[in-house]
Amino acid sequence: MKTSSLWGAPQSRYYRFLQRIQEVTESPNPALAVIGCADGKYVLPAARKGFTVWANDIDEVALFGGTKTDASGEVLMPGLASRLKSEGLEDSVEVVHGDFMENCPDRTFDAVFTSGALQYSNNLHHTLEEMVTKVGSLVRPGGLLYIDYMLPYEEKYKGRPTCPDAGWWKEYFESRDEWDVKHNRVMPPTLDRAHVEYPVDHYHQWGHLLAERVRA
Repeated sequence: MKTSSLWGAPQSRYYRFLQRIQEVTESPNPALAVIGCADGKYVLPAARKGFTVWANDIDEVALFGGTKTDASGEVLMPGLASRLKSEGLEDSVEVVHGDFMENCPDRTFDAVFTSGALQYSNNLHHTLEEMVTKVGSLVRPGGLLYIDYMLPYEEKYKGRPTCPDAGWWKEYFESRDEWDVKHNRVMPPTLDRAHVEYPVDHYHQWGHLLAERVRA
């Protein structure tokens, strides 16, 4: 039985990213880490394709189920673990609850993906440089790093130290010779459809960065 994330479906570019990982990885079961996985919007599509996934989030309800309250009222959330069980994918995914800065495994992955999680308020006790460096350290030499980063378009993100403008991302990766940036695209503000915790259509501005780790 195929299940759905309460945060909606991945964008087509995510499936292109998975295909690219498969093309550059010899293993039939590439290893992917998803930072800020929530209830599995980006985890289940990878697991269905045969990836082994390390999935981390600080939100216990998103991982293991329960009730969330947002502007629409109470929302029952099955959670990532329940979705994996329903689809028979428990053996493909390691679910880890906690701060990814303190709960990272002692191994590297063929690819690492994160979307917006570095900008969330619960990460303000870390600097953005610390977080990007930690996320990057999980990528094996020859592996891929994909970061969807929020830009300070919305008022609540303006001035947030973990949500700088696009120049910060360019400077960070250009100053480190272990990375070969394949693309770093700044998109115009786009409409994101309503989802759990933000139950109205809303605008974000995103940047999409793909880099290969060329050396340790």
